[in-house]
Amino acid sequence: MHREALKVPFELPESFVLTHQVVAVLTGGTESKFLQLVDEGLIDLSRPVYLMVSGHSNSLAAALEILSYIRQHNGTGKVMMNADDTELEGTGDRLPITGVPSGPVLRNEKKLRLGVVGKPSDWLISSGVDYAEVLQKMNCELVDIPIDEVSSLGEVDPGMKGAETIYERLKELVNRYDLQGITLRCFDLLTTVKNTGCIALSKLNDEGIPAACEGDIPTLLTMMVCKKLTGALCFQVNPARINADGKMLFAHCTLPLGMTEKHEYTTHFESGIGVAIHGDLPTGDYTLVKLSGDMQRILAEDVTLERCQFEQDLCRTQVWIQATPAVSRYFLTSPIANHHVLIKGHYAKLFK
Repeated sequence: MHREALKVPFELPESFVLTHQVVAVLTGGTESKFLQLVDEGLIDLSRPVYLMVSGHSNSLAAALEILSYIRQHNGTGKVMMNADDTELEGTGDRLPITGVPSGPVLRNEKKLRLGVVGKPSDWLISSGVDYAEVLQKMNCELVDIPIDEVSSLGEVDPGMKGAETIYERLKELVNRYDLQGITLRCFDLLTTVKNTGCIALSKLNDEGIPAACEGDIPTLLTMMVCKKLTGALCFQVNPARINADGKMLFAHCTLPLGMTEKHEYTTHFESGIGVAIHGDLPTGDYTLVKLSGDMQRILAEDVTLERCQFEQDLCRTQVWIQATPAVSRYFLTSPIANHHVLIKGHYAKLFK
């Protein structure tokens, strides 16, 4: 039953399962359950941890956040997508991940103000930041805004009218708090407002206001750096599938419409409610970027978008990226958390 639910296309040897710490990550949002296993002594971070995943239901995304947490706590681990992944290949980055300069990364005439609406989502276990360090290293002031500022809307229209209402409230907060960027703990809205923040965040990004979902501060900071260096629109993405040859599937629901060739509106993936975006992006040159929460590492790799697809059990905009095998190894052994940022054009040299 567990194998069918996970849709794992391979079998692990019984001897491997009996002698190694193997965790089957069934779906997204399970990161806090992993912390519970650690707290209960059922997982020992002094021993390697193997995370078995599928290519569905944000299983991989959750595993990457967990693996990043393991590495932050001096542990080792690996994500397994097939039976050949049972040997750990070391814990190095395997990529020329650039160190961040000691001075402010965003050298602005005045500091930027970034809104954090609600706390980061509970499953972002490796994506915390130190507000004082962000101000020192990024010249960005993080402004905490209660989620009640949005949830007080109450239940809104379940379709586009309600999605626009959420956008209008977020735009009001941007103006009231003089914000240059924003991140939203959007999943709380599913139970209070009964719609999603997907359209609101998409529209803000299109307007040149970097906007991240799930209260993810490192991803918002990544977007700010991308905007400063390239001026390009940013698409916050989850890795969904990774092949050893560098071919990877990314997906999410908040795509800026300015990045699309065509799009349609559908429901939010995990909840099946509200309005999210399924868009087709043009093929060609892109850059994959992520800044670590401690601002010590930044990944920036030139990649190629080969095609788009649509499956019901993934976030709504889905793109296949061709990178190098080294990028695959990075994700399977030493990722900078879960969410990454995709921008149009090859800009890796600017970051490195």
